Amino acid sequence: MRLHSFGPSPSASVPPEQLAPDLWRIKVPLPFRLREVNLYLVRGSHGYDLIDAGIDTPEARAAFNAALRELRLHESDIGRVYVTHMHPDHIGMSGRRAKAGSRIFLMADEERRARFVWGTEPLSDWIAYTREHGAGGEIAKGIVIAVNSIRRAVSLPDRFEHLRDGDVVEAGKRRLRVVWTPGHSDYHYVLVDDDARVIFCGDQLLPAITPNIGLYPECRPNPLEDFLWSLGRFEREAAYTVLPGHGANYATLPQRIGQFQVHHDERLAGVRARVASGDGGGVTAYEIVKHFWGDALSTHEVRFALVEVVAHLEYMRLRGEISREDREGVRRYAL
Repeated sequence: MRLHSFGPSPSASVPPEQLAPDLWRIKVPLPFRLREVNLYLVRGSHGYDLIDAGIDTPEARAAFNAALRELRLHESDIGRVYVTHMHPDHIGMSGRRAKAGSRIFLMADEERRARFVWGTEPLSDWIAYTREHGAGGEIAKGIVIAVNSIRRAVSLPDRFEHLRDGDVVEAGKRRLRVVWTPGHSDYHYVLVDDDARVIFCGDQLLPAITPNIGLYPECRPNPLEDFLWSLGRFEREAAYTVLPGHGANYATLPQRIGQFQVHHDERLAGVRARVASGDGGGVTAYEIVKHFWGDALSTHEVRFALVEVVAHLEYMRLRGEISREDREGVRRYAL
């Protein structure tokens, strides 16, 4: 087990990439194995708007400011920032953008989660959660250190303006439709430009990896069911181009949705097989993490793996496929 979990970001900045006459992609480095996040800058008649804010690290700030200089812009030129969800690589610099004069938009219930997770959530919740699912004290301690380090990379504004499913908002001269897509985060949303046939998808529809679908201590009870349901919201956008939060654009959305569904079917089958192979005492989520990944993960990655395994276990339990027993403070799953 690698205990380091949150290191320096890559320092080299990448010039902004122009995708359309009014649209640029800005790549901001991340201190994780996933090395960068995409922000989208949209030009209008009276300034610029931004989709997602990026993480708040020195390297990310330097890369973002370098991109603005390349475009001969200032922070004060950004009027609105649409934050797709509360994860640090998307919300982290929202407080800085607000201090520079931007209006910051998020779903109301996602704001409540953001303020709890990045502000008031007792780190003891993570110790209890980790132990409840079978991990030892060293793992719990490492996860607490990882969560605490990530908190330092998030600055929240004093005020968010709230979006609802079905709202139509403006970014530059574009009219964007808000679509609620829970699963990766409880109140994640995407922005759909029906005129340009484009989806700004945050982390919902990533091209090369599957978004982490995890059951966190404070989230909705069945995130995998939420995610699979939300994939069904894109039937009319089958021919649209997807602009993701990580990775390159693509225009094969139905095939990609099929790949997500196959991935989770396979993961469910693997988790179910491991549960079936356990003795009469059942298995813990952490035992399943070790089964799939061994010692290859850092504690930051163990946290993601653990919550994802729990999400798959709870999906099956709530469908009546497996059972759960809480014994001496530890949750064990069995057929």
